[in-house]
Amino acid sequence: MKGTTRRTLGVGRLLGRLRDGRATLADGAWTFSPVAIPLRRFLGDLRDRMVDMRRSAIDISLNAARLNTQTRACREMSREQAVQTEGLAQRSEQISATSDQAAASAQDIAAVFHTQMGVAEQTLEQLKELNGRITRVVTDMQVFTGVVEQLTRRARSVDDTSRLIKDIALQTHLLALNAGVEAARAGDAGKGFAVVATEVGKLAERVNAATGEIVQHAGQILDLVADTQGRSSSIQKELDSSGAVVQTFMGSFDGLVRDFAHLDRQIEEVATAVSQVSSTNHEMAASIGRIAQLSMEVQVRLTNMVEEVDGVRGKSEHLQERLAALRTGNTPFDALVSLLEATGEAAIGVLQAAQAHGYDIFDESYMRIPGSTPPRYNTSYDHVVDEALTRIVDHTLSQLAGGSYTLVVDRNGYAPAHNSIYSRAPTGDPAHDTRHCRNKRLFDDDVSLNASRNASGVLCQTYMRDTGEIITDVSMPLDIDGRRWGAVRVGVDYVVFDSAMALDPSMAQSARRATGRH
Repeated sequence: MKGTTRRTLGVGRLLGRLRDGRATLADGAWTFSPVAIPLRRFLGDLRDRMVDMRRSAIDISLNAARLNTQTRACREMSREQAVQTEGLAQRSEQISATSDQAAASAQDIAAVFHTQMGVAEQTLEQLKELNGRITRVVTDMQVFTGVVEQLTRRARSVDDTSRLIKDIALQTHLLALNAGVEAARAGDAGKGFAVVATEVGKLAERVNAATGEIVQHAGQILDLVADTQGRSSSIQKELDSSGAVVQTFMGSFDGLVRDFAHLDRQIEEVATAVSQVSSTNHEMAASIGRIAQLSMEVQVRLTNMVEEVDGVRGKSEHLQERLAALRTGNTPFDALVSLLEATGEAAIGVLQAAQAHGYDIFDESYMRIPGSTPPRYNTSYDHVVDEALTRIVDHTLSQLAGGSYTLVVDRNGYAPAHNSIYSRAPTGDPAHDTRHCRNKRLFDDDVSLNASRNASGVLCQTYMRDTGEIITDVSMPLDIDGRRWGAVRVGVDYVVFDSAMALDPSMAQSARRATGRH
């Protein structure tokens, strides 16, 4: 970046002005001293190195801020992951316990079912044996029925024979009677024949009586055989029916046993699968527990990383603070500091004018504006300086390439005014008001308080705003009558600003003219 080079009379005076910050490393000395040229080269080389160091420090701060944002986001996600994983681990333990119970129940069911399967198979064998016995009884009854039929035929034959003998006996008796009559007619000649006829008659009577008893007994036998045959037929029918029922039941029970066998295999498979699921659940629970442990470790490491990144950012900002104490001259950062100085001087003029009219510009009795979300406040003097300060910071922001904001804050971070783009009328929507209603806010974050309470001049900080942007905040204290009032702050995308300043070095002069500083 090209610029003007001022000269100071004498090397000693130049070094003194450099020490006091009234000269830059780009300035030279009017002198005939032999050390003038080596000193100029040394200061030029020192300036180039400091410019590179400042640029590197700002880049480090930007990267540290981005890394800090990402690390914090990762930490929050890791914390949420740890919480979720812990809950998942607890649920996994419950699932494991439940799966263990299910596996034990499945094993018990499988054992009971297997036992019942053995009982069913034994019952089936007993049914088969019963069916065999019924079949044999049916066969025996069929044989017995045949015997009864033969006995019936024999009994009928005896009855018929007995009746025939009875008829013959009756005829013989009649013949004996006729013979006796004839013998009587024959007289003495027929006496012997009469005796024979009488004996034959008596024999016929006895035969007839015996034959009657035989016929009577044969009839009773026939009745008994007939009853036996009927009962045998009934028994045969019952046996046939029972055999059919047993056969049908045995077929159904055999199918049931086969189904039981298939179900038994399925239950064993289910029990095995449940056991495998239980084992898998235990492995998953162990894995989830390990994940939970790793999540906690990651969370701890990310917390440490956030602290380390904050440390890097703090050291980088401290380095920038030390570098800012020694003005390099003719660089984008010097132009930014010039803008900052001009804006600060103009703001001090507005505040001193309000003080001259009797307003307490150091008033810290912040009165919350009713219904404001985020909270906004009034003081006893903000209405007096609001318009003038807004005009100053708006014009500065318009001259600031890559600028996000310009504002002045008191030592507690209170902004009595802000850029017009951040001073819109509130709508009641917190998202809208957070982004667009930032005037009269109390910015009590570390960045704002560091800027207000900084005791060593220019302070460069890089952070993420509550609106989400990564900003380089360059600030300078504002002291009025030897008393710290607060600070003037500009927020800028320094990469954009640096590139723009390399192309247009007239920004500082424009700002000085706009604020009345010459």
